[in-house]
Amino acid sequence: MSHKFGNWYSYSGVVHIHTNASDGTKPIEEIIAIGRESGLDFMMFADHMTLVHRDNGHEGFYGKTLVVIGYEHNDAADKNHYLIFGAPRVYPAQMTAREYVTAAAADRALGIVAHPDENRSRMGRYPPYPWTEWHVRDFQGLELWNQMSEWMEKLTPLNHMSMALSPRKSMVGPTERVLKIWDELNIKGRYVGLASVDAHAFPIKLGPFTVRIFPYKVHFKTLRTHILLTEPLADVFETAREQLYGAFRDGRVFFSNMRWGKADNFEFYATNSNNEVTVSGGTIEHHPNTRLLARLPSRAKIKVIANGEEVLDTVADELDYEVKQKGIYRLEAWKKKRGWIFSNHIRIGQ
Repeated sequence: MSHKFGNWYSYSGVVHIHTNASDGTKPIEEIIAIGRESGLDFMMFADHMTLVHRDNGHEGFYGKTLVVIGYEHNDAADKNHYLIFGAPRVYPAQMTAREYVTAAAADRALGIVAHPDENRSRMGRYPPYPWTEWHVRDFQGLELWNQMSEWMEKLTPLNHMSMALSPRKSMVGPTERVLKIWDELNIKGRYVGLASVDAHAFPIKLGPFTVRIFPYKVHFKTLRTHILLTEPLADVFETAREQLYGAFRDGRVFFSNMRWGKADNFEFYATNSNNEVTVSGGTIEHHPNTRLLARLPSRAKIKVIANGEEVLDTVADELDYEVKQKGIYRLEAWKKKRGWIFSNHIRIGQ
């Protein structure tokens, strides 16, 4: 459901959904129906190495839910997974990470690094699939919080039953590793950070029973990515799709874990004495009385991060913070040591 504050409209949806066209477990029509029932404003599908659903005309509006279809590319070693939206075709499988990132950028596609810091000892059928090509910089964003990656990193032989039955309880937040990488990238450039569900609805055996890990409905009620638009989402599909991609490119994004509360009404913006106002992804001049302002749906631990360093830690449902130096600023909200809401950066005096 959209929310308006100031001149911005926010919409929430999910990124990185797999269907039975690759290694998901349901057809796209059923998954879209679940997404609509879950109140998603947008859904971003990314099956492995195929655009069959886009080719078959499944992109579009389903009621008020916008559906866009990209795909997930990987290199020959099955690492460096990359979500690509808006490419004219699936690029050759033998391409290196540098080559498919460069090709997507040349085609003005939206490229997002998938689960970049996977780091788990569990091998065998599901080894880690990290991003290793950090010298490549032509991507537009990266998954800071991947639902399936975090779940699998915490999985052990002793907890697999409880983890399977209550998968949302394991969610904590993005790792310090990936947040540090992201902040460092944004000091030098502009890279959007987002959450992804990486939905597959895998079935696993628990004794005589079969349980689906994160059924699609559970995925869609956990991690949400929110976009900020200067105008309402258009009714025309092609226009709405460009609004969605444009929000990601500009960093007008925040993301949340619904388990700790809906974040649709979250507000985070900056103002200065020249009456300039901007949100995540925006830039504002640094003048006297430049301030960061935030409103949360409920009280939480609020952290302000400036140039990768924590400069404020408080508990409140509102924020009014005077910015004393230039830099890139973002906000984190936590509940009981669990990540709830994460903004993208606001650039002040940059």
